[in-house]
Amino acid sequence: MGNLSKHHQFLEKLINFQVKEHLNKEQRKALYVSINSFLKAPDASDYTLGSIAVKIVKMGVDYEAYVSALMFKTLPDEFTKGELVHLEDEFYTYIEKEIYGKGLDMRITQKLIEQISKQNPTLNQVMAEKKAMGNWGWLLPHALTQLVIEQIIDYMENAKIEASRGKRKGRKIRIKKMD
Repeated sequence: MGNLSKHHQFLEKLINFQVKEHLNKEQRKALYVSINSFLKAPDASDYTLGSIAVKIVKMGVDYEAYVSALMFKTLPDEFTKGELVHLEDEFYTYIEKEIYGKGLDMRITQKLIEQISKQNPTLNQVMAEKKAMGNWGWLLPHALTQLVIEQIIDYMENAKIEASRGKRKGRKIRIKKMD
């Protein structure tokens, strides 16, 4: 332990299981630094925010369950049900305290309004906003959770890819000519 700030230690077990035996100490440290940097100032591309908004509009109330399933899929089998519930609780607490209300939720809301306007071209801006906030505004913490989980998974996957690239260094790939 101790690689992440105390505030994010609930993520350490998840990260350790995901990257075990893939990264050496330095690679692991670099991964924690990049995850910590992201958690201090989380951001996302317009494409990512747009795709989350599309998913919310398409799935509606089922979106919350989708995000729970996404979290569950990222966890290794070694996690007990209790640990899963604990991680989910910690994660939502973190999202609500640290990320909600700091701009990303407003950007997702804007994408939701755009999506609703595309689907209902006759709606004026005010009605599109009311529909977004009334029907799907309560799903914003889940959208932020999806965003953060997917970003952390990307960091872990990229770290594993980089680590395996380093192990193959120097090997030549030969292409056989087919007759």
